[in-house]
Amino acid sequence: MTAEANKRLTIGLVGAFTPELFKGDYFTQVLIGVTNALVGTPHDLRLILVKDEEYRNPDFKLLDRHSVDALILITWRIHDRYIAEALDEKKIPVMVINDPIPDLRASIVYCDNKEGVHLAMRHLLSRGYRKIGMLHAPDDASLDARQRYDLLRELLGQYQLTFDPEHYRKCDYFFEEDGYLKMLDMIHQSEKLPRAIICVNDDIAIGAIRALKENWIRVPDQVAVIGYDGIRKGKYTEPSLTTIGQPLELMGREMVKILIKQIEDKSLAPVTRVVSPELIIRKSC
Repeated sequence: MTAEANKRLTIGLVGAFTPELFKGDYFTQVLIGVTNALVGTPHDLRLILVKDEEYRNPDFKLLDRHSVDALILITWRIHDRYIAEALDEKKIPVMVINDPIPDLRASIVYCDNKEGVHLAMRHLLSRGYRKIGMLHAPDDASLDARQRYDLLRELLGQYQLTFDPEHYRKCDYFFEEDGYLKMLDMIHQSEKLPRAIICVNDDIAIGAIRALKENWIRVPDQVAVIGYDGIRKGKYTEPSLTTIGQPLELMGREMVKILIKQIEDKSLAPVTRVVSPELIIRKSC
């Protein structure tokens, strides 16, 4: 057993200095998993929020201000600079959740997007839906969002279904109001709505359902809606949200377990852990 195995460890959880970080349940569920993994241990969790001006300053050294034994990056963007600072200068392990990129030097736990989009598409086709639209979200900051869009387009072609730009909207962000506003726009601007809408996450899907209901469009009788993530409040919407669930709390716990092992044994290589999504069938689709 190494000396680090008996040490009180501090894991830094890095995100953007913005209230939006905690606005969606996605991060809340990840944080629950991280916290659960640390309960009953002597180890600490330090929340590190990076301001925009700090991120834009190439000379800003995150780890000169915060002394930690490992880092978890939870924002949609992967900060290469912070990974390099941790691995090369401070020699501490780094963990990323989702948004897998090629040649990532850090460890990562992510949910298989290809499997998830296939689950969504097969479910829609099993219900007889052929005219399928999408509410997307910014993909410059989220590789997951980009992959889900690309996979949907690929599967539409594979099943000889038409991609109709009239039934596609790109939200400004990832929250309920974005889904609400873009769904309203589709309702008012489209000559005819799609039979089903795939949403890039659950928050956007919940906003879309609200817009449809306010315009007396029945879900799922007229337009079915399917989300992605499996956040808790989707269970309590009306109608309850069909979604592709990611095991977010499990992923949070797994990140901590891997990091603690890497701190205790510095010879361990970065870990890539892939988890499977599940189709959660409720009443919206």
